[in-house]
Amino acid sequence: MATTLFSTLNRISPAHISNQYITAAKTVFAGGLVKGDKQGIKVYENLDAVEDDFAAYSPFWKKARAYFSANNEAASLLALTYAPGDTSAGDPTSSPTTPTEDGGTPKTAATPTTAELSADAMGAVTALKKYYFAGPQFWFLTDFDEGVAEAVSNFVELQNTGIFVLYANDATKLQGYTDNKKTMKFTLPAVDDSSADVQDTYNNVLDAAFIGAEYGRNPHSAVKYSLGDLPYTKPQDRFDFTPDDLADLDKANIVTYAYVLDSPRITSSRMSADGVHIDTILGWDWIQNTINTRTTNLFVQNAKQGIPYSDIGFQSIVNVIRGAFIDAGDMDIIAPLLDVNGAETGKPDYSVDYVTPGELPKSYETAREMRGVKTKYHPMGMIEDVYIENTIVM
Repeated sequence: MATTLFSTLNRISPAHISNQYITAAKTVFAGGLVKGDKQGIKVYENLDAVEDDFAAYSPFWKKARAYFSANNEAASLLALTYAPGDTSAGDPTSSPTTPTEDGGTPKTAATPTTAELSADAMGAVTALKKYYFAGPQFWFLTDFDEGVAEAVSNFVELQNTGIFVLYANDATKLQGYTDNKKTMKFTLPAVDDSSADVQDTYNNVLDAAFIGAEYGRNPHSAVKYSLGDLPYTKPQDRFDFTPDDLADLDKANIVTYAYVLDSPRITSSRMSADGVHIDTILGWDWIQNTINTRTTNLFVQNAKQGIPYSDIGFQSIVNVIRGAFIDAGDMDIIAPLLDVNGAETGKPDYSVDYVTPGELPKSYETAREMRGVKTKYHPMGMIEDVYIENTIVM
């Protein structure tokens, strides 16, 4: 019998919003998956707190140091510990058959059956199912494991929000995931940081450093040329990638960190799926999370009298949704609407359509469900490269 190990998680609340795990005063921006003996989560506000549970220069400590250094300890870090799982639970469901949000073909992520999943991969996904909505927007692995990486990538791909940043020293281990839009793959050749003189300058932690530097940036920001000097990567920055090296990596949408015009830069901001950039995913996450939060607040504010199942009640919810899109337009997450002549109108290019109560079946009113809300918007992309073709007239 099939299980729902790789299903989309449902958000739990009257507005279908996730439970929030309040475990720290600061924003929990990222979560690191750590293999252990018992499943659980703990939030760390700084590196000193991490040292209470992880030895200095251990894998999680090194990534935590790079993360906190990149955001000046402005955002907390969650450690999600997973234990090896039971591989006899049954087969998880395969990839979805519905069209993607952007109208593309259905995702065809190679979701392995349970028989093909390792115990570690099963444990990692089981832990994610329980704690996925505990706060992190980004997830990363403390130690690279090919089976765990594939399982986590396929799981995150099916969720409505969140990004998986996958880092491996061996680029050949990152050749898959071609249809998973929400996995960003990084690679750099490994550095031997076992000696004392190297440990404090480079720690094989590019994923954590990148995520830390992302904190506080606008969701629409292009990252390719704006995230230089990531902490604890400098000796590796000097690796000399040839144009052919970069071309091979680019074919598989693998990102690396190299010098561009004598300045350290990320070589691309694309996700695993061809042509999809991180600013597009982050923009959608911002819109969806904002709608979820504001809709929940609307229910909380009207807890005493409730929101009536009427035109007025539906309109109040739709106005909250439209407000999120208007704010997204002000942040340049949404592209401007164009008139018939192609000129910008000064308004964001989005639409929110809904079905009125009288048009819905009576069964929905009996179940107190508002259905038929559909949204659409045109994301704003950021320029990262300029290609110029010269014509020379002799």
